[in-house]
Amino acid sequence: MKKLNVKAVVIDLRHVSEETLASYEHIQIHAALAMTSPRTEALLAKYPVELDATSVQCYDDDAKVNMVNGKTELTASHKPEGKSVLIVNGKANIAADAGDTLRAYGKIIVNGKVLCPAGLAGLVTEKCTINGKLAVYPDEAVVLKGTVKLDRSFLLRAQARLYWTEKQFVAVDPKLDVAALAAKGVRFAAPKAILLEQFTETLAPLFTENTELIVLPEGTAVVDDDFELTPKTFRRYGSKIYVMGDVNISDDAAEVLGQVEYLHASGDVSLSAALEDVFYAIPDVEYEDLQLLTGHVVRNKPLLNIKPELLELDPAGVTCANCAVVTLDKTLTPEEIVAKLRLNCCAIVRCTAAQEAAAAAVAVNVAQIKVTDAVKEEKDPDTLYRTGVELTL
Repeated sequence: MKKLNVKAVVIDLRHVSEETLASYEHIQIHAALAMTSPRTEALLAKYPVELDATSVQCYDDDAKVNMVNGKTELTASHKPEGKSVLIVNGKANIAADAGDTLRAYGKIIVNGKVLCPAGLAGLVTEKCTINGKLAVYPDEAVVLKGTVKLDRSFLLRAQARLYWTEKQFVAVDPKLDVAALAAKGVRFAAPKAILLEQFTETLAPLFTENTELIVLPEGTAVVDDDFELTPKTFRRYGSKIYVMGDVNISDDAAEVLGQVEYLHASGDVSLSAALEDVFYAIPDVEYEDLQLLTGHVVRNKPLLNIKPELLELDPAGVTCANCAVVTLDKTLTPEEIVAKLRLNCCAIVRCTAAQEAAAAAVAVNVAQIKVTDAVKEEKDPDTLYRTGVELTL
């Protein structure tokens, strides 16, 4: 008798036979959704079956499973026929008229994001298992995507409606006629809104009370991405900057950094430790986290090999920042790594098993540490393995 190991997103156990279960010494099942029937639940209790599932649902034999990879929309016209289970690996947009459609499903599992109107939020949480984020918008709102800029183009199309976005509204164009926008009867709802100071008196009353208002001083430049402060970018953006991302301050920016009056970042700030005092002298500064880069700094490399010679370039060692793949030379000892290397915001660090603990100790915001000489686990020859998205046992 062999063992059976099954891994699947959906495992359908409704039609499994007693002969199949009896033919294995042990059965291990891992799944997001396990579908059973009253008959098979009795059988599973009788035999050595280890079932590890996020959700176990008991259905009749004729229930169907529909799986969507990507984006789907549930409306009144998408009501399923008969008993059904829906699995969405992506984003599910639920329309205001989708109440009966939601009720018609036996179960809905979303591995991703669900967007729904407030009037259906209770039903959504009742019917859906959401492995991700639920975003709820006002029932009467026009739903917009991402960061929405309130500019002349928006003004031309604006109507007397409530506009909602799950991210933020931005009104930073000095040429925007805010009086004309308010006269159209528009209203706004979002977690956050960024407004120039001169717009606040007119625009602030147009936002719902739970919208966080960020007021920017007059003359502030807005960057809607990550930003690197250099002498060149300072000449372009000026001394007042609001950044919707991370900020890197280059090593040659010491002089212009001293002229910055206002620097707000929604993300992190990284700079050489030698510039720390100048940075703290900025009159108005705000950020999530400050990363001080010590020693010789290597930035923005797609592939970087750390060899002993590189660590000797500076007595304070080396800092690798925003590099994609960093590979540690196998001759580097853990002691050398801890004493001489810093890893900041790198995607993948490749090292040996002996170096793994040291690499983890010097890593900040590193997505993955990959051991290159790890011994591959051998599969048990007495175990039958089955893996898939949708499996029927």
